Amino acid sequence: MASEQPVKKKLRRGDSPDAPDEPDFIHNGVSALHLTYPPTVNEEDLNTVNAQFHGGKVFRTSDVSDSDKDPPTVENITIQPAPDIKQQMLVDEEESETFYSYLVKQCLCDIPEGVLRKPFEGHQVVGEAGTRLAMLSEWGTPQVLQFLSNVHLLFEVYLKQNNNGHICSKIVTICDTFVRNEHNLIEQILSLCETRDKYINYLAAKVFSSFLIIAKTNINNEWLETIVGFLTIENTDYVKMNFALEIIKRVVEWKNVDIHVLEEPQSQDVAGSSSQNVEINVNCVSVPYSDAESYDTSGIKGLIIKSLEAKWPELISKIQYLITQNNSIEAQTCVLTFLSLWESTISVKANLSVIDTKPFYAHLENFVGLLNSNLPPIIWKQLLSLFNEVLCYGSTLALQDMLPEDTCQLAHLIVRYVKDFRLLDSLPYRRSEGYTVNSFVGTIPSTQPTQSNIDKTLLQKMTLLVLKSVAITIKETRSDSSDSSVGSEDYDFSHDMQLIARSIRDVLKKVDVFIKLSLEFHPETPFSKILIHLFSDQDDYMIEAMVCTLDIKTGISYQNALAPDFIAMLNPVHSFIEFLKIVSHDSDVLLDYLVSNETCFLLYLLRFLKYTRRNWDVFVNSCYEGGASRTNELDNTMTVLIRLKMQIDRLVSKDLFPYNINPILRLLEICENLYEGNEYS
Repeated sequence: MASEQPVKKKLRRGDSPDAPDEPDFIHNGVSALHLTYPPTVNEEDLNTVNAQFHGGKVFRTSDVSDSDKDPPTVENITIQPAPDIKQQMLVDEEESETFYSYLVKQCLCDIPEGVLRKPFEGHQVVGEAGTRLAMLSEWGTPQVLQFLSNVHLLFEVYLKQNNNGHICSKIVTICDTFVRNEHNLIEQILSLCETRDKYINYLAAKVFSSFLIIAKTNINNEWLETIVGFLTIENTDYVKMNFALEIIKRVVEWKNVDIHVLEEPQSQDVAGSSSQNVEINVNCVSVPYSDAESYDTSGIKGLIIKSLEAKWPELISKIQYLITQNNSIEAQTCVLTFLSLWESTISVKANLSVIDTKPFYAHLENFVGLLNSNLPPIIWKQLLSLFNEVLCYGSTLALQDMLPEDTCQLAHLIVRYVKDFRLLDSLPYRRSEGYTVNSFVGTIPSTQPTQSNIDKTLLQKMTLLVLKSVAITIKETRSDSSDSSVGSEDYDFSHDMQLIARSIRDVLKKVDVFIKLSLEFHPETPFSKILIHLFSDQDDYMIEAMVCTLDIKTGISYQNALAPDFIAMLNPVHSFIEFLKIVSHDSDVLLDYLVSNETCFLLYLLRFLKYTRRNWDVFVNSCYEGGASRTNELDNTMTVLIRLKMQIDRLVSKDLFPYNINPILRLLEICENLYEGNEYS
């Protein structure tokens, strides 16, 4: 997820992907979310009924007036509760608590069979027609929340144990019961989206998304049609729309679960993983799961993406309308969830095929035109995150010879909007009087004038987006110039290259001036140094920005279009020197960057060392620029690189490095020889 103020990441050696099931910040940031009722529902009547039952029930609302356009699956599940249903429901909370206590231990083997299935069989209601099972929509709010929490915990334990290869047999049995929908609970969970309780809506979405991940393709297609249908109801229901978006987003974002360091398995024969504070049942009868397909979610992701693709153009139009015409909290919540889903869909982390994601690259240009000073900062931030994910330069595009056309078009549009339409001036990075910038929920009221009035996250995302756009434009230009059908004497081609180079210079100078004015840098501070300090609290942004500036400098030099006054602005040596200062000249930090996959530091260091090898005189002169105060920069920089080389050598000799690092080692050795004067060794 991606809209909050970035926090400096701690360096670590393994993957630690964000868990996709964590609550989106908008649910916590808006403490009193008021939902819009359908036009046929009298809100005062509902409030009267709600007051009668002291807030203890979950009520379903009437269908919207144009109900024939709603998905038909769950609309028929409407059972109005009797006035005294709270007293009629026979609730066995002790059995529910027993089931929960066994789930916490991650084993259901010792639980009695009657207690095992009781939480899913429902509550009995005694009425005029006799005894019947109450629908979930008739349960009290505490009972619904307890039920959904138990089911969600059940699914979480199943997924974690599946990752380990052994699952408690009773947990498998209960989950299979859900997959077969023996108690018709799936439709009832879907029907909970009509409640006006935001906590129930949120938890029901989590449960249903976890169910889809477990069931994979063993589902009723009508369930997916119902979910996707919520997105395009003519009379927009924000509750249903956000409910569906949350489900789809969680499934698309879901990745293999990493076991926490406190949950290492104590024994291969024990189902699941254990925490230091959890008592494990050593007599658990577990089921081995060694089939890789048992943990493969590509099937359900593909089904959801295909269903979403059919509604995509209509959904895009609706979101554009909400952005431009509706500033309500409900509308903004749907917009933010949709943009986050869009970002996750095209992200390389989603492990979706290029063919599946290609349709979702359309319409991006329409949203660039929505960036203006009237757009709320929180929407700005999410749109910039989306565009930055599309222009994934450090992770993907920088390594490709031929760039996708849709990506290049977006980059060209960003460059043009910055150059000709004053896009930077529209960025709402300053708070208004009486407000402050909160790193979590955006701009909020404040009575403390000493708090920061600059949203640095917006500045970072905007600057990185422009750098990526420029780097992609330069890379595309270099690819075109390598075309054998274009001769060096082609006047039109050379003229176009000069125009592109001048546009790039204009755009980067605008960014330079904009950052200096925003963060009060000295006017003479080189642009290459400003970037390091701008991104100093966000490692991945900082390193990707260094890759972009290095490639821009190299690309424009390749075209012989780099003006003399532009050399210092893009000097990659100055950026690297400033970067070493940020990390306190600690070679251990550089080694951690190389081992970790959280940044593109391997790509950056490889290209920087190649640049240094080809331009050794430039490297030395850049280290000595600035007079006596800079005389030690060459020694300081080379000392860090030599120490890094020695550390890598030790790890390689013990066969401990996680990949082939020999290209970096060779370049470090060449630079060391150049530093010592052995240019031909």
